[in-house]
Amino acid sequence: MKQVGKFLLLEVDEFKKWLSLFHPVRTISHIQQHHTWIPSYKHFDGDNHFKLCDSMEQSHIKRGFDEIAQNLTTFPDGKIMICRSLDKQPAGIHLANKGGICIENTGDFDKGRDMMTETQKNTIITLTGLLLKKFNITPNSQTLVYHHWFDLETGKRKVTDEPDSIKTCPGTNFFGGNTVKAYNDNFLPLFK
Repeated sequence: MKQVGKFLLLEVDEFKKWLSLFHPVRTISHIQQHHTWIPSYKHFDGDNHFKLCDSMEQSHIKRGFDEIAQNLTTFPDGKIMICRSLDKQPAGIHLANKGGICIENTGDFDKGRDMMTETQKNTIITLTGLLLKKFNITPNSQTLVYHHWFDLETGKRKVTDEPDSIKTCPGTNFFGGNTVKAYNDNFLPLFK
């Protein structure tokens, strides 16, 4: 466990212990999955977790946010950064953040881009499972969501999987794709 300012970097086992001691003051109803796009794997050097999160925060502040958008960030080496208090609503999906926890997964997981490491994949699965259990959330496509499914302007859930959004987040190759079908086939079954 290492802390720089508000950012806290943990191994998965350390996060599990930290989460067991966390008692939320807000209701958590859903978990959002995202990818950073930039920074991608080419920006990660194995030791710059804090620098990357600080850069993301500075970028988010320049865009008008009060701090970094995401509550949590995963990295290719499997580490987890607590970026924004879990007691604070994220700024991950425009107008659809109430009750959410935003997980940003470092990388560009669109087809032909970063190939997710097995270590990061396992961290994403474990982290998501821990959060579902901690907050007593039954996993389904309303409680465990992909950013791509939401309209960028209204925050409303899109009706179809048509590629009408400029956001592919969490990536067209994130656990097999960012559509609801790919999610139902590849991601959701990991939590049943």
